[in-house]
Amino acid sequence: MKTETIEIKRIETKQVTVKIVGDGDLILNKMNDVSTRQLTDQRKNKAKDMEVPNEWEQIITAMHWRDGKPTDFSENGLIDALKNNAPCITAFGLKKSFGDAVVRNEIDKYKTKFDNSLNIIAKGNLIPIKFTEHYVDEKLMSPRTGKPVLVRMNRFSGWSAEFTIQFTENVYSLEQIINIINLAGFGLGIGSGRTSGYGRYHVEEVR
Repeated sequence: MKTETIEIKRIETKQVTVKIVGDGDLILNKMNDVSTRQLTDQRKNKAKDMEVPNEWEQIITAMHWRDGKPTDFSENGLIDALKNNAPCITAFGLKKSFGDAVVRNEIDKYKTKFDNSLNIIAKGNLIPIKFTEHYVDEKLMSPRTGKPVLVRMNRFSGWSAEFTIQFTENVYSLEQIINIINLAGFGLGIGSGRTSGYGRYHVEEVR
């Protein structure tokens, strides 16, 4: 019986650091710890015993943090965390926007090949941002059921981020990857409020 040998070539990867710069403000507003506890209590029928929300805990825990979640839930705690810690976007969310850009711009029908050819190297899946100004915006939002809820959102101006990508050039070249990242930044963005134009960015530097 004749056997067939399948040759599997050694994978060769390259690595570069990419700097993106915001073209508009960035909003970071993940599910905060207070809202999480309230939802848990509601599911356990403990609504009567629900805590009075600490607005600073809501604001602080609505962001991912480079050095772990701060524990001082006060205005001074937020100021200290913004100075000595660092808010983060997620590598998962960033890579997802790249893959979505591949499909939406009809570069490929599916994003599988792109996803399999590129990794973002990030400790804890987190990419710290730098920024010039931080604001807390308040917005009254109407849920599907119940009364309107006051939501506090973290908004950053003058923001940027650096991250390292590892990739193989057998599918997309580095130039093509950078073009895809720019397409994602222009049309999709990162963070909350993307449908309103927040979180847009472009590639400033590759090294």
